[in-house]
Amino acid sequence: MESDESVEEYIETLAGRLDGFERSTTTVDDQRVPVFHDRSLSLSKFGLVDTVFVVGTADAASQARAFSEAAFEHGLSLKSKFPRGLGGNLVVYPVVVSETDLADWVRQYGPKHWSSFEFPVVVDPTEGTADYDESSPLWGGIYYKGFRKTAETTIKP
Repeated sequence: MESDESVEEYIETLAGRLDGFERSTTTVDDQRVPVFHDRSLSLSKFGLVDTVFVVGTADAASQARAFSEAAFEHGLSLKSKFPRGLGGNLVVYPVVVSETDLADWVRQYGPKHWSSFEFPVVVDPTEGTADYDESSPLWGGIYYKGFRKTAETTIKP
């Protein structure tokens, strides 16, 4: 597992990149984690979009999956009152900080949600890497180019 110091340094770097996002702390999957949340109007997504970054750690694929699922559920709790698909949209980036090679897991894990997105990214701050699913599903696939760009420009250490 990453040292606490490298995780904290990464979180502060990410916080600087997410200037303007509301920052809070909560418990997700038994971890006390930082959460960054923003709500904006997006014509390309036909309404309000809640964008949520949740940063945690994992040592195994099963832990990463549980964290990602729990981070998405937390994102749902922050979403606007507009119904999904009718003016309310959600994008959650579960950011898993780990020295463990979870690239295979994150590339194979393809969660599907109604009018919302869960886009997990595994980062290793000591190596400066970010791994994520590079495929684009047919439904909603038009948005995945933007998700990957966010992974590279905002989330990658």
